[in-house]
Amino acid sequence: MRLKKKDGEIMLNYYRKEQRKIAMGLLSFHQKLTEYQALLKEIDMYETENDLHLLFWTPAGEQNIQGIVGIEVETSEAMILHDISINPSFRGEKIGFELLDEIVELYPDTKIYGTLATSAYLSKWKEHNA
Repeated sequence: MRLKKKDGEIMLNYYRKEQRKIAMGLLSFHQKLTEYQALLKEIDMYETENDLHLLFWTPAGEQNIQGIVGIEVETSEAMILHDISINPSFRGEKIGFELLDEIVELYPDTKIYGTLATSAYLSKWKEHNA
């Protein structure tokens, strides 16, 4: 499902089960998810838990998915950023920051919290937007 925002097209799409291999490929760039069994467990978690969501990021005008973000929407006021991963060829271009900006547009009244794995990146993003 392609998401829309008020001022134009958003580049995020919700994960579908037929995209499992793409999600696993992007998530495999995580240091904690380099083993196949860990990847399967992570994807299974997103597929079975109702408040966990994987979203793919596709650059404007492109067709190939280049990033992924995994969030847990706890309430309308709080979410946890579990995973964020960008294709290595796009790293260093602040695309992860754009991805998080779009999450904020989708959930404008929701505060984003990090995990041990995502807190440092989330802090960099917050500093960038300050």
